[in-house]
Parts: sequence; C-alpha cells; structure tokens
Amino acid sequence: MNFEDFFCTNPDCKDYGKKGKGNIALDRIYGKKKTALLKCKTCNKTFSENRGTPFFGLHTPKGKVLKSLAMLVERGSVRGTGRAMGVSKDTVSRWRDRAAEHAEEVSRELMKDLNLTQVQIDELWSFIQKKRKT
Repeated sequence: MNFEDFFCTNPDCKDYGKKGKGNIALDRIYGKKKTALLKCKTCNKTFSENRGTPFFGLHTPKGKVLKSLAMLVERGSVRGTGRAMGVSKDTVSRWRDRAAEHAEEVSRELMKDLNLTQVQIDELWSFIQKKRKT
C-alpha cells in the first residue's frame, strides 16, 4: 500500500488534505475485508483507508460494488443489475447514489480553483459528452 496517496482527514490537523507529507502510516488491519486503519503522525488521529470514498461503511466487497456499477452504466437497468448480482434493486440504487454523490464532490473540488461559472461548467460537460459520442 502506498501511503503517499492518502492524507489526514482531520480538519484540525496542520497536514489536513496534504498528500505526500510522509505523515500517514499503517496503524493496523481490521475487519473481514482486511481494511487498513491509517494513522496521521502529525495529529495522531486514525481513519479508515475507505474514508471519503463510496465504499466507506459498506459490508459488500469493493469488487462486487464496482462490477454492479459498471453493469448499471452499460445496461442501465437497476432491477436487471440487482438480479444479475444477487442483490436487491434498492441496494443497487444506494450504490448508484453513493457513487453519484462522490462524483459530484470530486467534480466540485476539481472545479473550485478554476473560477468557472455554472454555465461554463455545463458547457464543458456538454463538450465532453459530444466528444464521447464520436
């Protein structure tokens, strides 16, 4: 595991949100899925490797969720995806909603320093969608 890809999730830490500072270390492995509990050496707070992702708090393996989301994007049927993956349509809907919320947060974060208006962002996404179709 590359700890340089992680950052402290404690907003009160001086290294909050800063990757590659060398302050993140493995505290321990926990749970059936062998999830890493990471520790910030700056503030001594611990957090899950899944913190801030759509997988945080889920009991389903990441692979199954990702496969379901890929199937949903390809086929577009919540019920069909649920049947194929052996889960309820409500579960597939929750995974979809989590992924969508996370994508919105990432987009917001990436766009905040560009100082774009909502109209400009909409135009950018329209341009991207047109390029995907060709």
